[in-house]
Amino acid sequence: MYLRFLALASVTVLLSNCANMNESDCLTADWQLIGFEDGSLGKNESHVSQHRKDCSEHGVTPDLGMYRQGHFEGSKQFCTTRNGFNRGLKGQEYNRNCPQQFEEAFLTGFTDGQNLYGLKKLLNQRADELEDAYKELDWLEHTIAEKSETMIADGLNRNQRIVIRDEISQHQEQQRFLYSTLHELKQEFENASLTYEQAELEFSHY
Repeated sequence: MYLRFLALASVTVLLSNCANMNESDCLTADWQLIGFEDGSLGKNESHVSQHRKDCSEHGVTPDLGMYRQGHFEGSKQFCTTRNGFNRGLKGQEYNRNCPQQFEEAFLTGFTDGQNLYGLKKLLNQRADELEDAYKELDWLEHTIAEKSETMIADGLNRNQRIVIRDEISQHQEQQRFLYSTLHELKQEFENASLTYEQAELEFSHY
């Protein structure tokens, strides 16, 4: 039956996509189709309360039985293991909107997707940390060179040269510290990269 809904949904602007249903929408509503669209979009069955609110102003009450039938069929399209994985991989949330019959399959994929998302996020973080360290080292090297030239330039008094010398010393200390952390940063990046690649391979069946 849901194949008919899919065909209709592909060529019809469904009422449930609208922010509010007007009088004409409510009077001509196909509640089974609206339920299907809500379910296929991952909206909870309780979303019918919004339609009820919209249509009560026009003296129309949703056909709850038809809505639930449609919502159940639509939920079959949303609450799949693959869709759960894709949503978890994008860092999206799950709002307990799958019927009990489909929830376990959805959550299996969703959990795997969340895990891979978390590993990718960690990998990006490690890459950013390593890149920031290299950028700061480049800046320090450039700054130290500039200040070294300034310190020996003509026109500076002794106190000014001392100030520049101290600044160079501070930058050199920062430089030594960063060089001392590079190995650890590289190792953390490589570990995160390997872990992500292994997980990506593990979940390649999705």
